[in-house]
Amino acid sequence: MPGILLLGPILVVAILVVVLVFWALGRYQRRTEMLVHEVEAEDVAALRYRVPTGQDPAAVVAALTQEGYSAIRDTRAADADILVLCPAGVDRERAHVRSVIAHVAAEDMEGHPMPEHEVLFVDEQKAG
Repeated sequence: MPGILLLGPILVVAILVVVLVFWALGRYQRRTEMLVHEVEAEDVAALRYRVPTGQDPAAVVAALTQEGYSAIRDTRAADADILVLCPAGVDRERAHVRSVIAHVAAEDMEGHPMPEHEVLFVDEQKAG
């Protein structure tokens, strides 16, 4: 009988956790969509970084956020693109954003060294 009495509060807590998780995910999704729309409307300057295969996009976003940038993963892009908002302008922020990404880009998602690659933004991609 005591096990049945505990089931009620546990069920209530589990339901609250599920509701909070869905609320947080919805809020994150709305924020991401809002920032993507701002960038597309050209209200805010941004750099677009295409994450190479094997690199962890979450690690890049976390490192940029820790440096004070608003960085989001553009989930609508076919590739793993990260948008980095640059209120001071892309030309002023490009070198610092590149150095932050280069520091994080040293390891893949499993912690192994990544092959050496140049950190390029989409507007710098080489033709061909």
